[in-house]
Amino acid sequence: MPGFENPRVHDQEQTVTDAAPVPRVARVTGVDVARGTALFGMMSAHVFAYFNLQGAPSISTVITAGRSVATFAVIAGVSMAFMSGGIQVVQGRERTAVAAGLVVRALLIGAIGLALGMLARLNDVSGILPFYALLFLLAIPLIGCPPLVLAGVAAGVIVVGPVLLVATARAPLPYAVSGTEPTFSTLVHDPLGLLVLLLVTGGYPVVVYLAYICAGLAIGRLDLTSCRVAWWLLGGGIALAVVARLSSALLLYPLGGLEALVAASRPDNTAVGTVRTLLWDPDSPTSWWYLALPAPHSHTPVDLLHTLGSAGAVLGAALLLTRRPFLARVLWPLAAAGSMVLTLYSLHLLLLATGVLRTQPAVLYPLMVLGAIAFALLWRRWLGQGPLERVIAVLAGQTRRRVANRLARRPR
Repeated sequence: MPGFENPRVHDQEQTVTDAAPVPRVARVTGVDVARGTALFGMMSAHVFAYFNLQGAPSISTVITAGRSVATFAVIAGVSMAFMSGGIQVVQGRERTAVAAGLVVRALLIGAIGLALGMLARLNDVSGILPFYALLFLLAIPLIGCPPLVLAGVAAGVIVVGPVLLVATARAPLPYAVSGTEPTFSTLVHDPLGLLVLLLVTGGYPVVVYLAYICAGLAIGRLDLTSCRVAWWLLGGGIALAVVARLSSALLLYPLGGLEALVAASRPDNTAVGTVRTLLWDPDSPTSWWYLALPAPHSHTPVDLLHTLGSAGAVLGAALLLTRRPFLARVLWPLAAAGSMVLTLYSLHLLLLATGVLRTQPAVLYPLMVLGAIAFALLWRRWLGQGPLERVIAVLAGQTRRRVANRLARRPR
């Protein structure tokens, strides 16, 4: 799967046909480090409470909320770019074969996500894998686009997607009530409702998250071994994140946006509670001023730009740090975990569903991180690619080669 495997095109997948191989994309350790960082950030968000006992956002929320999942999605786009040739985009028949392999990956990841969705009542986690599956399917037609076009698509989604969410907030759409998880039961009994859930009403609506995938695709078409590119990602990401928050502050305070939102909120809330809720965990949009909120997972343009900038900065920092051999060795355990995040993500959802140590997050989280790193190091040392990653890579690779061979027999 693009978002959950090594950024390198693995050996068993690299050759589409003997006559027309897909260009090899060397492993970029910094991408694995960034992906591992996002993984442990999401684990933190799932383990620790969103608000502390005083009603304020917890440290975990302040650091990871919204940013970790955004980094996941951006790296997914980067990996899609790598699997379709990196800088040298595959063309013609080779692109068709690559697209077929990506379809199989998306379907398999979607199936895993629907299965894990049945654990949502036990682990209290909104799974992202079914949303990722649809994102990959929608992004496949874009794998041949140049970086500037991809950036333009991402910008368009950032503008249009949030407006669509606000416009449909009061519409009687299927599964508009939060807490509904996509499962196989939803797929069988209400496939159209499942599609609406994934596109608009779910926890990670595709109509806005497509921006992260497109941005990642654009980044993956750059030379990520270049120090200059890494510095641009770091500096540009920080600048974008800061400008987004400053723009939000201007709209909410001097221009009166926050006051209008508080006035439109439920009257039974206290003023302080209402402001805190709006800034960190807002309900459904009550006015168009909602688009100026910076709250994590609010899916506003401010939220999207800030988290996109944060993701770019994390990736840029990881690329710069791993250019130093000593730091690359120090960060290798994090990179190992980042190379098999589908497996580790699934395992951590299974562990949370057992309820073990859920009342002791300060104990559970470090044990979860250390266990994930130990598992990744040992598995990579003795068996190589992660278990779920290997299954998906084999099935997708077989599909890719079969399509390529059939196309090779046809006259051009």
